[in-house]
Amino acid sequence: MNGLMNRIKQQPLFFYGYLLVFIAGSFFLLINGKAGSFFLLNGYHCHWLDIFFTGYTYAGDGIVAMLLAAICYFLLKKRKMAVILLLAYAITGIIAQLIKPLLHSPRPAAFFYPQRLPFFIDDIILSGSNSFPSGHTVTAFAMVTVLAVYSTNKRQQILLLLAAILVGFSRIYLSQHFLADVLAGSVIGVLGALLCVYFCRNINENKLVFRKYKQKTIDR
Repeated sequence: MNGLMNRIKQQPLFFYGYLLVFIAGSFFLLINGKAGSFFLLNGYHCHWLDIFFTGYTYAGDGIVAMLLAAICYFLLKKRKMAVILLLAYAITGIIAQLIKPLLHSPRPAAFFYPQRLPFFIDDIILSGSNSFPSGHTVTAFAMVTVLAVYSTNKRQQILLLLAAILVGFSRIYLSQHFLADVLAGSVIGVLGALLCVYFCRNINENKLVFRKYKQKTIDR
């Protein structure tokens, strides 16, 4: 555990930044409530933001997570990181999917029904149930947390945190989730990723090479 804590201390911008954002978001939710915080965060829309967030929200999709792991493994040769990315995605995703049906929390479309409010974007399919937690936010924060743990670049840490925050905000902007769903998703993603990093700390990178690939490398 000391090794993990040292890694966290070496990436203060990401983890302290996340903690600050989470505390601020929690206070914002506490003061304004579920519906009030949604209205305030979802109150402004414009055409270019509609286009941006409609596409950007898929950065928290499972396909992107698997593609990122593949890039780390095959192109960057960071095989241990790739394995941790896959584990973090799978474990945090399973946790989120187990929680959703237990709480059966309504999404904005069902919560505000039958009112047709102005923050619903045309052509966006709105789900009605299993709002808590936000699965896209879980995946986004799990991925960037793993990347941040192995990053020593301060600018990268800030960009990674911002990238995950934007995924979470996109879920509110697109009227798919409430702030509470996003905050909970971020916690699951961050803690789940850190646990995966900790339990995979002793993995030998050389043992993660496919045998056929390793043989071809030797032959060359």
